[in-house]
Amino acid sequence: MPDHDLTRLGSRAFEQLVVALARHDIGSGVQVFGDGPDGGREATFEGTINWSKTASEGQDGMDQWSGYTVLQAKFNVKPSREPKDNAVWLQGQIKSDLDGWIRAAKEHTRARLPDYLIFITNVDLSPMAKIGGIDKVNQVVQRWLRAKDTWMAGLRVKNVAIWHADQLRSMLDAYQEVRWAFPALLTAGDVLARLAPESVSLGSFDAQDPLREQLLHAIKADRWIRLSQSGGPGEAKLWLDDIAIDLPAKISRRDGTATVQAVQHVLRLGDMVLRQRQPDRIRRPHIVLVGGPGQGKSTLSQLIAQAYRVALLEDASPGPTIREIVESTRDALERLGLGVPGNRRWPVRIDLAKYAEELATGREVSLLRWIATQVSERTDRAVSPNDLRTWLRAWPWALILDGLDEVPSAHARRQIYSRIDDLLTTAEDHDADLLIVVTTRPTGYDERFPSDRFEHLDLQRLPAEAAAAFAQQITDKRFTNDDEMRFKVAARMGDAAHDPVTRRLMETPLQVTIMSFIVEKYPTLPPDRFTLFDLYYLTMFDREVAKDIPIARFLSQHRPQIDSLHEQVGLTLQAASEIADGADAWISTRELHDIALAHLVARGFGASEAEKHATALVEAATHRLVLLGPRDGGVGFDIRTLQELMAARAICEGDDTVVLSRLRLVAHHPHWRNTWLLAAGVLLLRSDRFEKRILELLKQLDTDLHRLNDRYPSGPGLAADILEDNLAVNRPRFESGLLQRLFVALDRTPLVDRRRVGAAILRIAETESYRRMVYETIAAAASDGPLRRAAADVLLEDMMVSLVTLGRDNNVGRTALTKAKISAQMTLTAADHEALDGWRQTSHQLGVKLAPHTDPALAEINLASHLSSLAEAIGLLHSPEQELLSASLAAAVGNSRFRLAGLEPGTAVPVLNRPGAPDRLLQALQNEDIATSLDLVLGTLPPAHWAIATMLGDAFKSAQNRQPVGPELLRAVAAANADNNAYGS
Repeated sequence: MPDHDLTRLGSRAFEQLVVALARHDIGSGVQVFGDGPDGGREATFEGTINWSKTASEGQDGMDQWSGYTVLQAKFNVKPSREPKDNAVWLQGQIKSDLDGWIRAAKEHTRARLPDYLIFITNVDLSPMAKIGGIDKVNQVVQRWLRAKDTWMAGLRVKNVAIWHADQLRSMLDAYQEVRWAFPALLTAGDVLARLAPESVSLGSFDAQDPLREQLLHAIKADRWIRLSQSGGPGEAKLWLDDIAIDLPAKISRRDGTATVQAVQHVLRLGDMVLRQRQPDRIRRPHIVLVGGPGQGKSTLSQLIAQAYRVALLEDASPGPTIREIVESTRDALERLGLGVPGNRRWPVRIDLAKYAEELATGREVSLLRWIATQVSERTDRAVSPNDLRTWLRAWPWALILDGLDEVPSAHARRQIYSRIDDLLTTAEDHDADLLIVVTTRPTGYDERFPSDRFEHLDLQRLPAEAAAAFAQQITDKRFTNDDEMRFKVAARMGDAAHDPVTRRLMETPLQVTIMSFIVEKYPTLPPDRFTLFDLYYLTMFDREVAKDIPIARFLSQHRPQIDSLHEQVGLTLQAASEIADGADAWISTRELHDIALAHLVARGFGASEAEKHATALVEAATHRLVLLGPRDGGVGFDIRTLQELMAARAICEGDDTVVLSRLRLVAHHPHWRNTWLLAAGVLLLRSDRFEKRILELLKQLDTDLHRLNDRYPSGPGLAADILEDNLAVNRPRFESGLLQRLFVALDRTPLVDRRRVGAAILRIAETESYRRMVYETIAAAASDGPLRRAAADVLLEDMMVSLVTLGRDNNVGRTALTKAKISAQMTLTAADHEALDGWRQTSHQLGVKLAPHTDPALAEINLASHLSSLAEAIGLLHSPEQELLSASLAAAVGNSRFRLAGLEPGTAVPVLNRPGAPDRLLQALQNEDIATSLDLVLGTLPPAHWAIATMLGDAFKSAQNRQPVGPELLRAVAAANADNNAYGS
């Protein structure tokens, strides 16, 4: 009998295995596990079990059971090598279960008591007759069942069976198709037996297997953390296994929000059988990992992939270099309390930005074809999509799709969603065991993956203790051979992690890492993110200048030119990465040289001198400062935030009017949001006058008629982000002005930037000076008209979610916020509740129809037709324009519908929110008469019809905000530079 290692399964997968084996051994009538009152899990069978056909050794005396049978799984994570110890453990588990059944019998808490019990365990028991573990446990259990207390309670169990590890192994041998469904029990031989003869080497993991070669390349590539290329004293390579950490994340469940460790949660999910035809199938087998800039999404995706590579390579006898990586990664997993995954999934990690570039060429490239291309490029053998389809059917996969947020084009993202959905269809058709993990930023993530198949993990900020611990790891690795510097930097990092101001700049792994570079030189830390990243750049520059190397003098003398080169490249790449075919933006070294040359010539350098200096500038930018790293055929920024920083500095070159016009241009686009905030940091550091100018800009943004921004303001979200970035620290008047912009959200539909506004107001409410004002403002809205009541309720809900998410359980503002929440709930009418519930259901799951209402009088109204008729009634448009508006509305809102509830004019309740294609509406809004007419329509809607405006916004605002602005910005900056360079001509 093969020694199948059942401990590799994990508790949940073991329960799945029990159900599968029981269905084969007992019958298809075995019901899937369900939670019992004691927290255990059970399966049941009603009917007759003919043991004469299925009984194994140790089950003498059983013939037929007829009645209600309950199966209980007992999984031991680390069974003892001694069978007697396992017997003692199992007796304790069974005694606990029987005690639970006795209590249930006494208290009548279960609808039905068992006639028979089967206990299934992964521990080994001694088979010796009479004195062995199997017989011993059976004897003890029978004695308990015959005890007086058991019978007095009313528990009448006729018989008990115990399936121990050896019996399960024999059953696995008998039912090979069950074993093949469980990745932890698979062997290379199993897979080879199931693969087609022409694919015989695929999956063997021998020297001829291209998948083995792909694993070897990938485990080396994903070990590297690029940020470690710091230069200067104390330099140390930062490998993933040296500094890997797991991060907390929030996950929404039916019973509320829970905190998990992100990687641990993914690996636990991956240890289960995710085939959708599995009897006890997992409802949501895939993950979307959501986190802000520098929060560690990509690093976590690397760690997940590395964990699965280690699981596959542990028994593959790789060479010494790979063996060292395998062992180091395994040690890192153990340090994090993760361990090597039991289910040996084949991991493939895809950069979605590169995939988007391929899709942008117009080629119909499926995900399987793209993966096959990536594998083939790293091996000497071509792997076809059909090979991978066969491999997908035979072996479990972990498909990690990294960087959805770096695909800024809405069209490209829709293509990617479609390709993922196609792969899911293929996987389900082949009953594949597939785990998908997608990473993305929250900003701009509007099109959600279906919640019936994907869990969403929202990465949280590092707690102070975790940030300090991670800082210690970074410091230890960077200063391995310099005790004095290690102690000094560690002390400063510890202080920063616990300081109320600076600890908010150490809430992501990237921030902590950059902070370690800064505190090495600056004992006093900056209060905002712009200064933090600017200091990072300056620190690296100053280090190179301070070195005793020939190029140091050149760096010092040409600092303005090097700064300008980085800024122009940053702006160029940020604009290029706005569109799908430049998502992973880079420029060729020739283009980099030409930018440097043009800059020098514009400043009066002669042709030969400019050529010489341009070559040196490119050398300095790419080899000494190493902010620009190698790409396929060119260079790009290794750290995205540094690209955004340089773009921000380029935007801020010029007089106030010019700079603010550039900020107005990019303010709405999610791709430019981080750049916009960094630019605001540049301006606020430059002069206090920009406090007033930025507040004025936030107001002006919401007066753009062609964007209907008075109805769907951008100002509150930007104000929230400014506060979040600490740009208002020690600026009380500016802070107060930003708070007023936040409260604009109480006068508008609850659509734009809800969560960010709620989190920002929550933070403001934590301060003594603003708490009362926040409470009174929300309370006033909560007792006002239908629109403001709805907005207040949604805002309060988001604040309470943020309260939980941010761990503010003992927050000083909690009482006031709770009172405000109660106040809002007390003033909502039944119709208000119906509208809010309808909006939440239909907007969170676009395309899902609300259940029909019992009142037939509440007819459903087509959203596009209703808005068109209102526009026609206003009478501003001529016939062609009215037709254009009606057609564009119909295309944009699709089949979205609502109904009216309550007294005239009624409260609008969304029934179906299914947006279509917004392009025609966006084009129509460029016509001032059409924009004015639609704005008037929205202005004439009764306050109780706020959901109508919200559904319209759902249909077009995301696409409108993502309309490319990079080309126009580049033209504006180029024109300004040309004017500046012309002064000496």
